[in-house]
Amino acid sequence: MPRRHPQTPKPQRLPSGPWISGPLPVIGLVGGIGAGKSAAASAFAGLGAFVLDADVVGHTLLDQNPCRDIIIEVFGEAVLAPYTVEGERRPIDRKALGAIVFADPFLLGRLEDILHPLMRRTFERAISREVRRGQHKAVVLDAAILYEAEWNDLCDTVVFVDSTPEIRLARLEASRGWTLETLAAREKAQGPLAEKRVEANHILTNNDSPEALRAAAKALWPALLKPVPKPRRLEPLEPDADLDAKTSATADNKVASRAKSGPRGQPSS
Repeated sequence: MPRRHPQTPKPQRLPSGPWISGPLPVIGLVGGIGAGKSAAASAFAGLGAFVLDADVVGHTLLDQNPCRDIIIEVFGEAVLAPYTVEGERRPIDRKALGAIVFADPFLLGRLEDILHPLMRRTFERAISREVRRGQHKAVVLDAAILYEAEWNDLCDTVVFVDSTPEIRLARLEASRGWTLETLAAREKAQGPLAEKRVEANHILTNNDSPEALRAAAKALWPALLKPVPKPRRLEPLEPDADLDAKTSATADNKVASRAKSGPRGQPSS
């Protein structure tokens, strides 16, 4: 019996729908550090959303090749965690890497050039997978640098999680031991919050209890699932080359016919 070669699987076409990704809306989630984006994402997950956490995706990619090898080549072995067992694969020390890049905008840009394209491809694959599975009502992309990395073009709508600077600092002091100087340095590496607040489609305030945040997220949820008609962009009409050619040929035939005939249709001598 002749051996059959395996067939290359045909690419699957995503189902159609009113959203960028078809039948599943993608909701971007932004806000200041300590504003409670993760808590908001968790609230949306409880309402039926699949959550893509940009921090988790980025941290995972750091220790996967080719990203890991490139980072070691660019930043050196100082960004590797110490050995716990001799000869084992050493992971990237995120704290050591962060201390280097957040002190130098150029080096931060180098890291973003390495990491962000890989993160975007991961997001795109995850969104496509969730569309095909059809098990969730939406995808939430929780990414503090959604606008800076230009991932907002993956989203149908963006929610800004808002909280006062005092409350954000208090949360970060309690959870991470950050000082005001640490927060200021980290936020300096991101875009202005005021601009993100204006760019976002919805504001979700988080200055109160977790229960209040969940209630606010539940109240906002129907609006996030409602398709918003996007204005159709009218493209300028392109010249019809075939029509121009036919028109030109017709005109040439008329000229030639007149040349063969004398005045008033008499044959020329």
